Formats: sequence, C-alpha cells, structure tokens
Amino acid sequence: MTMRSFIACQWLGLAIALVTTSAFAQSPPTRSPNFAGYDCSAVAKAPAGSVVTTQHIGQVIKGKYFEWNEYAIATNGGAPQLACISVIGPRGKALTAAQARTFIADSLAIGALNANAANAARAPANETPERVKTEPRKHRTLPSANAERAMSVATTTGSDLPPVAVTKSSDPNSPENTAPAETAARQGSALSTYEDAPALATGIEDRVQVTNTTTYPWNTIGYLTVTYPNGASYRCTGTLVSPYVVLTAGHCIHNNNRGGFVARVQFFPGQSQNGQSVQRPYGSHADWQNLKTTQRWMQISGSDGYPVTDYQNDFAAVQFKTPFTHTSTFMPVVFSSVATTVTSGGYPAQVNGANFYAPFTDSGSERAAYLRPSHVREFAIDSSGGNSGGPFWATDLSTGRPQLVGSLSYGDDTDDQSGGPYYDAWNQSILSDWISWTPNGVEVAQNSTSGLRMASVFSSAQPESQSFIRLYNPSGAPGTVAVTLADYATGTLLGTWTSPTIPAGASLQYGIAALEAGAGISRPPSFYSLSVRPTFAGYFQHVLWRTGDGSITDLTTCDVKTTEDPMTLMGVHSGILQTGYPSTVVIQNTGTTNAIVTLGIFDARNGARLGTYTSPMLAPNAQDIRSMPAIEAAAGIRPTDGMYHYIIKSDASFTGFLQHLVRNISSGVITDMTPVCQMAPP
Repeated sequence: MTMRSFIACQWLGLAIALVTTSAFAQSPPTRSPNFAGYDCSAVAKAPAGSVVTTQHIGQVIKGKYFEWNEYAIATNGGAPQLACISVIGPRGKALTAAQARTFIADSLAIGALNANAANAARAPANETPERVKTEPRKHRTLPSANAERAMSVATTTGSDLPPVAVTKSSDPNSPENTAPAETAARQGSALSTYEDAPALATGIEDRVQVTNTTTYPWNTIGYLTVTYPNGASYRCTGTLVSPYVVLTAGHCIHNNNRGGFVARVQFFPGQSQNGQSVQRPYGSHADWQNLKTTQRWMQISGSDGYPVTDYQNDFAAVQFKTPFTHTSTFMPVVFSSVATTVTSGGYPAQVNGANFYAPFTDSGSERAAYLRPSHVREFAIDSSGGNSGGPFWATDLSTGRPQLVGSLSYGDDTDDQSGGPYYDAWNQSILSDWISWTPNGVEVAQNSTSGLRMASVFSSAQPESQSFIRLYNPSGAPGTVAVTLADYATGTLLGTWTSPTIPAGASLQYGIAALEAGAGISRPPSFYSLSVRPTFAGYFQHVLWRTGDGSITDLTTCDVKTTEDPMTLMGVHSGILQTGYPSTVVIQNTGTTNAIVTLGIFDARNGARLGTYTSPMLAPNAQDIRSMPAIEAAAGIRPTDGMYHYIIKSDASFTGFLQHLVRNISSGVITDMTPVCQMAPP
C-alpha cells in the first residue's frame, strides 16, 4: 500500500511576507431550491426511467442539530428536482411542502449575528513554520485499473467496523475520559531520510488567498493552535460545525511522540491577514471541554506517513464550553456525497515560498475514487503544512450551499494531490454524536428516550444468545430508524445507531453487534433497553438467536399495546432457510361465512411484489396451514440468492388473522414469530 505523508501541523512562527496576488474565491450564493415537484409520495411512485437520489445531511440550525434525507427525482435526463425532505432527528417527520420551505430557509440562513469589530494583531512572535513532511516521487504512482478494482474489493469484503471514539475531557475526573491508556506504539516509520530535504514544488500553484473572511463559509473556517504536553506548539485548520464544536484532523490534537492529547487548544474563526497585520474578527476560544478522535488514530499517531487507508481514522473534534455566537448556522455535512469536484480552505504556513497566517482556497476534482470504499477521498488540490484538518466541501447544485464531504489529512510532493477522511455511513454515527454535543451533555439529535421502548435486548457480550432487530417500512417513502441503546440496569444512555435507508415497502434485519458498532459502544452490558425513533410509521420486531441449540424465538415486547397488524406478516423465511428454520403461514377465518384469502408475497429487501397465493375456500372458524415451499410453488416463486425473508400481506381485509410459525430443526421447537410492535415518528 502506498505510504502518504500528512500535511503536518505547523510550528508556530514569526515571519510574514506580503501577498503578491490576492483574490477572494466566494462560494456560489445560496438560494432556495425549486419546490414545483415537491411530493413525498412521488418518491415511491417515480416513473420508469427516472433517477431518485438521496442525500443524508446533518447540520446545526438555530442551535439545534438536525439530520435529514433529501430525495430528488430526475426524469428524462433532466436536472434533479427536490421531491421530499424526511427529517431523521431530533424528531422524525416527512415534511410538507410548506414545512420544507421553512426548513430549507432556516438551513440557508447563513450570516453574521454579533460580529465583533476586527481585532488587529501582529503575528505571534513564537510561531515558526515546521517543514512539511514529504515522500519521494518514486513512491507515488496511481495503481492500474485492475489494482484499483482489487483494492476496492479488498476494502469492502473484509472487516469494516465503524470507528470507536476516544475522549479526553478538561475535567480529569469526568466520565468523558474514556480513552484507554495511551500508547507509544505506532505503525509505519518516520521518513527521516527526507525530513531535511527542501520542500518540493507541487506543480502549478493555484491557491488563492481569501481576503474577506466575514462572509460564509469563511467565518466558520479558522486557525487552530495547539500545545502538547512536551511544550511544542503547532498550527492547523478547523471548521466550526456548531456553536461549540470544531472538526479537524486527528493528528492535530493527538501525537504519541509529543505526549498524547494536546494540553491547550485555541481557535480563531475567520482569521485573515493584511500586510503585517493579522485580523481576528471574532476573537477566539480556548476553554475546551472535550477532545475527541478515533481509537485507531490514538493508537498509531506519531508517524510522518501512513498507508493511505489509515487516514480514514484521522479526524477529530474539539468541543468548547462557551459558544461562538457570530454566525447563525453552519456548514452541513453530507454523508456519502457523490460529488467529484470539491473546494478546500485552510491556513497553509507557506505559499510560493512566502509565509502566511491567512486562509487560502483551492478547488479540484477527485483523483482516486477507488479510495472511497476505504473511507478516504483524494482530490487535485494544493496543500502544505497548516492545511491539516481543513474542510473539503462540495457545492449543492440546487441551493448553492457548501456541504462538508470530508477533511484534509495528507498531501504529496506531486502536482495537486491532497486527501483525507470521507464522511460516509461508516463514520456517520460518531460524527453526528460529536457535532450534536452541547455543554450540558444533551446529545440533541442522538441519544434520546423518546419513541418506542423495547426491553430485554441481548448484547454481544452474551455469545450464546444474540439479538436481531427487524424494521419494516410499509410507507410510500424511504426512511431511517434511530435506535438509542441504554444499559438495562442503570438506564444510562450509551449511544445511538441510525439505520441505513430502508426502502419503501422493505423490511431489513440487523444484528446487535452492528448496532453497537454504529453507536460506538465498545464495552456492552449484558442487556439493553432500546428507544426506537423512525422517520416513518411501521413495525419493529426483536428476534433472539441462540447459538447453542440454533433456535430462534420472537421476544418482541414494547410499551405500545396495539402491537400487531392481523393482515401482515414480516420476516417470513423463504425456501432458502427451510433446511434449518422452515416457516409456516396460518390463515384463520374467524368470520361467520366462507372466505377465500389472497396473499401478496413481497421481497423483504426492497418491497417488490413477487407473486400471489390464493387460499382454498375456508369455512367459518377454519384454517389454512401452508409451508412456505408450498406457498412459493403455488405463487410461482423461486427464491434467488440473498432472498431470505418475505413480507406477506392479505390483499383485502377479512374477518380473521394471519400467523407465522417457525420450526427450529436442530431443537425441534416451534415458535410463534407473529408478534411485532408498531413504531411511529416521535
């Protein structure tokens, strides 16, 4: 694997040179999208040939963290039109057109609120730039197409558990200090052979100095200074994503060779430079409460270069006790953005041989899309020491707003090459938790006990009994489900997992280990109690699998008493599972007249109708009991690979109910898998 060198934080220094050419690269002005085609029901009914795209977005708006999905539909090769906004949290809800207009207007209400008069100051007298760590050109070649495909396959088929967070709190007695003992162990070796070599040119230098930093988004990008326990001070770049939270690179706040976590942090949003004068229009904060990075980065930090895939862990947050109040909202984060051209902003110590304390910007296209499965992105963007931790943002075509898609960790001595962590579903939960933090400890959009309550969920700490949850979305639009896990004995909220998008009509299953990983729970208790908050009205089921005897049982119980839809069954096993867990469907006629019942059989993965089963004539109080292979044969269904579960629904209401039974072959026990719980947006 290619070794990449990160754009090091810069040692704080003295000299400043005048800018030879300066300009201001402003992002496109924000605007309201076209609402002419807004209709949430249209997402599920998009005509053939149309393309439905989804953006999963998180943003602090008016001091509160929201997450939502934006659905857009493109027909006949035209431009995508906004079709639906479905809020995930803090309260799940599909918005009406009027609500969506207000929501977008609040999201775009970007501006200065209590802008202080510019604070002019000379450059700090103790800040000297550190050399940028480099790697020789001969070590950097893009892989062939075959190698790219191999790398992509290798990174997606292996273990790919979400990152685990570690925290250092300013209060040494705080329970927030969850990091294990720091270690000096690290991978890779310092590129000491090249440490004293002169910095190599990066091709045509096209970075542009930003001179007006009191406009968005530059008033949220800032100059970050840190001091380590060994006394060394460095400079980086950070992005203010809430009144309290700055995102940056992991290597900007933790280095095993310098004493671990930094001891001091100070952030200056919107810092600019005019000649010898440094302007700090919004002052600074140094009263940090928590420093957060990933456990993996804490373990390996300290080297000059890493295999490129290690940079997936190189992201961090600084959480301050008091808020920045100069801006009304913040750059949204788009998870798993498909944009191929981005802009970066940051505070490089040197550009064209001159020293600066000013922000510079550059834009470029993606160079190595094959890195995305490794949760890393790389762009044709110039960078140098001091750019570390700066944002990569894409411009939303419908609104013109900048949207964070990742951050800058490393650079190269070849032309225009910078990369860093990709914000996607892999790290979405940990980033959402960090961004939504407030000093009173309330995780606004994440940890919550609102919604459906579920008890007696087995954790991964019990290897002989593993819980699975099944989520059924019968609505007409895709949605997600947020599940907060709490310690069953103390009620302590441990973390929140947000499901992948569940298509309309689909029912998907997730193991408890996936929930724990997504919620950042590394030390699970024996049991959990759950709080379930969907963005749609649907159904929840809790299934227990005992590895000892191979049996599965339905342990669904909840605080919503109207628990079942008598006309629908979820999680019915297809013929693929008949050798171990054969399903049987019971149709009970409780009416006083004869009845024929037709059942629709649907693919649980996507809600697609596969066929129809028609029962024989059922006399009053009679039952039709059929194995799933018999139902499949009557409906002409042959399950394909991966088609493990069905949803079965009566095409018309009848006086009676459906029942789902599963026989556990290894134990001989028959269990009723019918019970479910209703769930709805809080």
